Amino acid sequence: MPDLLADFHTHRLDAPAGATINLPPHVLDAPDSWKPRPGLNYSAGIHPWNVMPGAPINRWLQSLEQLASRPEVTAVGECGLDRLHGDFALQQNVFRKQALLAERFHKPLIIHCVKAQAELLRFHKELHPHAQWTVHGFRGNALAARQLLAAGFDLSFGRHFQPEAVRACPPDRLHIETDDSDIGLAEVAEAITPFLPPPAQE
Repeated sequence: MPDLLADFHTHRLDAPAGATINLPPHVLDAPDSWKPRPGLNYSAGIHPWNVMPGAPINRWLQSLEQLASRPEVTAVGECGLDRLHGDFALQQNVFRKQALLAERFHKPLIIHCVKAQAELLRFHKELHPHAQWTVHGFRGNALAARQLLAAGFDLSFGRHFQPEAVRACPPDRLHIETDDSDIGLAEVAEAITPFLPPPAQE
């Protein structure tokens, strides 16, 4: 069964132990000033919405490298591709660099993907990552889910999801999250549980 007690991806800085807390963008501007809470897990990345011409991308990438080297940062992301926001061509370049950084530090990649699944699959095929790639906040249908799963991705579901996509996801490759919503993880788990396969009989 999936772990319904661990928040795979949240923006809540006061999240409890077991969650992976996404660091806010301003940490990339001053990584030395970041003080993690003891015993918690964090992720750090350059969100595609912030990848715009004129943004200090190179400085952010240097900061991300510094953060990714820290043991408290257990994942790179969220990063990704979004055709509806930002500069899509520049996003692809920055995403590739972050994927390579995750591979270098042997840390999983948390991915934001909006209307860019074909490009995401192409990057995965090109880079052959050993690190796990997970699409967070997955809202696609069962067909899209199966394509990603077949390529080796995991999927994380939040408050908005398609039940058939949950049914298509093997329990050991399914995660749940609160992301930036105001609902608790228990509510997400309660919504998703009816669509999980029944436990295997011993």
